[in-house]
Amino acid sequence: MLPPHLRKFSDLYDSYGLGAVKNIWLLTCLLPIARTVNLYKMKDYVGGVLEKADTQPASHYKRLIRFFQDWGDRRELLHDLMRQNLRFLRDVGFKTLVMDGTSWTIGASKVHYLVLSVLVGSVAVPIYWVQLEKIGASSQQERKAMFEAAFSLFDLKGMTLLADREYIGKTWFKFLKDNKIHFVIRLRVGDYFEDVNAAKGKDYGRMQSKCTSKNKLIKKQIFLDGEAFTIVMLPNPKVNADTSVMIFLTTLPNAAKAAGLYAKRWKIECLFRHLKTNGYNLEDLNLKDPNKNLLMMAIVTTAYILAIREGLKRKKRIPTQCYSNGSEWPEVSIFREGLAVLTAKCFRLIDFSMYLFKAISPKNHAIFKNVQ
Repeated sequence: MLPPHLRKFSDLYDSYGLGAVKNIWLLTCLLPIARTVNLYKMKDYVGGVLEKADTQPASHYKRLIRFFQDWGDRRELLHDLMRQNLRFLRDVGFKTLVMDGTSWTIGASKVHYLVLSVLVGSVAVPIYWVQLEKIGASSQQERKAMFEAAFSLFDLKGMTLLADREYIGKTWFKFLKDNKIHFVIRLRVGDYFEDVNAAKGKDYGRMQSKCTSKNKLIKKQIFLDGEAFTIVMLPNPKVNADTSVMIFLTTLPNAAKAAGLYAKRWKIECLFRHLKTNGYNLEDLNLKDPNKNLLMMAIVTTAYILAIREGLKRKKRIPTQCYSNGSEWPEVSIFREGLAVLTAKCFRLIDFSMYLFKAISPKNHAIFKNVQ
């Protein structure tokens, strides 16, 4: 049984009742222990967490299945969980967004999540996601629809979006600019070639040649459908890269800052690895209904954020590994460090609920500034 006072500090109880919220926290509690989103595997740990060793695992499995049958189609619950997740990181002001997709197959079904995350220091944290019924790049309209839904939950104005080469399009760029979202988006070589040549200054070929021969950053203002943007070229720092030049389109006034900021885009790749093979094994997802998958993703995100929260507390204690090229990197990630600590708090739901109580205590209950 959860402590009665815990329900005072969660908006979820007022809307969905004790039973639903208890199951949300149960699933969140199970993830660090089971390290999988597969409900059939998770059921084996329910008896211990609930201190009901005499109940058959099959009954626990039915309980987990029934929760998704009852609540999997409730979009308002999904959005409330998205909002509440960020309360666990209430002391952080976010300025940078990163968008990317991750995909896999479940039997004959294709799963493709388009994920919008924020950078919390050096860590990417999901804030909104959609499941696309295809494997491959998203369309401009799909991206716009995702952002419009995210705008209804979060105040993202003034933030800067980082995205890779498949997230381009003149309509998309204008949409971001109109909604006061700055961006640094990488381009493929040759993208908007004619638009670059039509603008005053060096043509595309001379910009690219000067960038490689002089080993320096080159920038130029261009216009796409009447909207002004800056194209930036700089030498690719990666050895044996597929192209010697990295090219960006940005709305930021400082081209060098934009290029430096883009280097953080890879943090979302770390996020996907932690959600999948290095953490909660998201690819074990066995819920066939897309809405139920989205709800499970929200619960996985809760468990991920709690691990990040613990890892950030211990960031300075993580030892570093020195490599032959002179670089230094932490021996373990913030997520893995935090996951080890979080797991120890999850073996009894009563203990986990008290941990949550401290995380969302009254004095810290206000939503942080970027959440409406």
